Amino acid sequence: MPYRDSGPRLIGPHLALPLRMRRDGARLVHGPANALPLLNTGLPGVVTIHDLAIYDHPEWFPAGQWFATRVVVPQSARRARMIICPSEATKRATVRLFDIEPDRCRVIPHGVETEFALPASPSVKDEVRARYALPDRYLLQLGTIQPRKNYVTSLRALARIPAPQRMPLIVAGAFGWKYDAVVDAVRELGLRDWVRFVGYAGMPDLPALYQMAQAVLFPSLDEGFGLPLLEAFAAGTPVVASNAGAIPEVAGDAALLSAPEDAQALADNLLRLLTDRPLRERQVAAGRARAALYTWSASAAAHREVYESVVSPSRASRTVTGV
Repeated sequence: MPYRDSGPRLIGPHLALPLRMRRDGARLVHGPANALPLLNTGLPGVVTIHDLAIYDHPEWFPAGQWFATRVVVPQSARRARMIICPSEATKRATVRLFDIEPDRCRVIPHGVETEFALPASPSVKDEVRARYALPDRYLLQLGTIQPRKNYVTSLRALARIPAPQRMPLIVAGAFGWKYDAVVDAVRELGLRDWVRFVGYAGMPDLPALYQMAQAVLFPSLDEGFGLPLLEAFAAGTPVVASNAGAIPEVAGDAALLSAPEDAQALADNLLRLLTDRPLRERQVAAGRARAALYTWSASAAAHREVYESVVSPSRASRTVTGV
């Protein structure tokens, strides 16, 4: 969850921002990260709720977020005139957890940057390969190393793949929280030579990282959307993923899905992609077609429609985005 409890984070978005909006004569406030200002601005509000997994599984998250989860997010959801969710899965969770009327929630999916679909040049690939010391063939998983991303199941699946077909797993993501089980699994499964943690990878490197990978793993225990799915699809890289949260909704038939903690099924799907060329080609084509459905221009247009439905269309609207 993007909101963290701290003094400066309270003063800026919850006190200073409302004062700024009053000064600037804003007509609408949009909280794009699960929260509206606590200080009542008197303005119609729109809030984007990305996911709510912390409510059903607090054990996956760091402690110390009680103020956000018990006060800020619920109050924002109830005060907002309209709630934007990136998926039907998040909409259902919002309605269930906060007793929100379904017609106050609008599903607006994210888009995917066009850079992922543009083939990286040989020189860029060489630079990225050298920067991360990449092998010729590798599997890729992206995301902060934390329980919800389910790296342990990825490692167990990797250990089940016979050595002739097995290839290194590159993990692109910072160590976040509660990652001891991941570190222990690498040791216990004898995968020290098969797993490389390369840390956070920035946007300039991501298209090449995806495009050079043989497959992307995305077995999350829950997702409010799942941008790595679209990024991999656009890059032309096949995906094995879990069937949890919004993943089936976003992936459609473009990824091979299995239960999130079924390591054998994940391994079987991965082996199919690596050994069945016609299947691989079908999945790559399906992924590219799926990614083409999700554009930021469509997302922006849908946001504008929400703003216009909240603010009287007969009056010029100004939007301040914050929090």
